[in-house]
Amino acid sequence: MNYMMELEINSQGILIENLINEYIKNYCVLINIPIDIKRINIVASGSSYNAGFFGKYFFENISKTPTSVDFASEVANGTFQNFEKDTLFIFISQSGKSTDTLEALKKVKNSGAKTFVITNNENSPMYELGDYKFNIKAGLEHAIAATKTFSLSVVSLWMIALKIAQNKHIDISNETKDVRLISKEIENTLSKTENLDFATKLISKQKSLSIIGFNYHYPLSKEAALKIKETCFINTSSYPMGEFMHGHCAVLNKANTFLTFITKDCKKEELQILKRIKGTYKTKSIVVSDVYEDYDCDVLIKFPQCSTKIASIISMIIISQLIALKTALRLRRNVDKPKGLNKVVENKE
Repeated sequence: MNYMMELEINSQGILIENLINEYIKNYCVLINIPIDIKRINIVASGSSYNAGFFGKYFFENISKTPTSVDFASEVANGTFQNFEKDTLFIFISQSGKSTDTLEALKKVKNSGAKTFVITNNENSPMYELGDYKFNIKAGLEHAIAATKTFSLSVVSLWMIALKIAQNKHIDISNETKDVRLISKEIENTLSKTENLDFATKLISKQKSLSIIGFNYHYPLSKEAALKIKETCFINTSSYPMGEFMHGHCAVLNKANTFLTFITKDCKKEELQILKRIKGTYKTKSIVVSDVYEDYDCDVLIKFPQCSTKIASIISMIIISQLIALKTALRLRRNVDKPKGLNKVVENKE
């Protein structure tokens, strides 16, 4: 049986390739954005909030722009008043109709601050209200768990970071030089990733799961945890790798398994923390890696190395989606329509 979630996971390579080809020409990024930006504030909910955390790393590392990420409900309903005129507020919503994100957008817009909307729906109130706007062009997403809309939101934030860097005369050639290979590298991830079945068999037997990650791998951990919760109904928590050791690791006294990400550019501190956890707790471990070492883990999910950081990030996002999908199917869950969850979509196809 073909599930919509699986079809949408498999469609991501060509959709990302199309979006990049439209907005990156001759190593230049063609996105309309304000010139004088000193700070960015990202506002979103759910998977879009997790995408926003990737954006924070992109903006701070690529375009050297201080960035914060806030829950839309906190901005809309809280005492949030930080509306400086040199701050660009980026709102992310797949449907462009999310109630709390829309209300936050109205509040910020009324303050006079600059607003930028990222959505999958041009015929939406958020798209209409934004001063600047970007359609991720994912097409209709049928499955409730966001897959292609999430990865395309991440790629959009990456391109916006490149554009801001370009405006600041920061060299972005290393980011863009092999970007045309991303579709092929995504296809390699889909076809050549190893040991997914061993990992999902182990996860399907757990009542709880911890996912930890450092740097870019932290928002990846957050999104992976959300996907597993949504599709499998397994109590899954995510933590920054370093912070995990400040008390949170005590959950491993009860949890039987944890998952983490170790890639070719990892720092020695990550390996030290992994070794410390394995030495302290009698727990099973799953490592997602493009470096073919065993890490003394129980399951090593191996995927092909990519030529760019963004391709590696998208590959790990896709692996996280496949873990959720395959685990849910083992548990006989309805992956397209998990119980108790709803989704607002707009058919743009």
